[in-house]
Amino acid sequence: MELLRDPVWLTAVSLGLALLFGAAGWHKLRNRAGFSAILQSYALLPERLVRPAALLVPWLELAAAAGLLISSGYPLAAVPGAALLLAYAAAMALSLLKGRRIADCGCHFGAQHQAVSAALVWRNLLLSGLALSLLQAPRSRELGVYDGLVIAAVLLCGCVLYLLANSLIANQQTARELSL
Repeated sequence: MELLRDPVWLTAVSLGLALLFGAAGWHKLRNRAGFSAILQSYALLPERLVRPAALLVPWLELAAAAGLLISSGYPLAAVPGAALLLAYAAAMALSLLKGRRIADCGCHFGAQHQAVSAALVWRNLLLSGLALSLLQAPRSRELGVYDGLVIAAVLLCGCVLYLLANSLIANQQTARELSL
């Protein structure tokens, strides 16, 4: 568990989550009507709260991204970031439990539409766990040039794994639909 306290790990996770929240918040701000429609499809909020939520959520994501970019802000930004991810997982899980088929989860920045699934719930739970790993006190050591390269490599691998997991989830859903 010492690895989870290493500043290289904490920095890579913080930057990766900042990238995720920043891109998500930016996309939602650029397409507020589309995000509002997605929120409405979940049918978890009263109609009068859908539009205010569609305005608030992107700013919460951008605030989490900004907090995660500040190195001393690991613990500060980890909690709201994890809370957002847990809220997304809960919204998806509730929709699945109620038997709703939601065609677009709203989490792919408009690049593709992906139906809400249990795999997406688990993905968000895993991401919230990553965010909460930032709450650990970092091991005290200076970061060097080599550490910067390792952080860049971990960040790149994390992005590739995230995109690969999303593709596998989407392909699983497509295969399931084709076999019906």
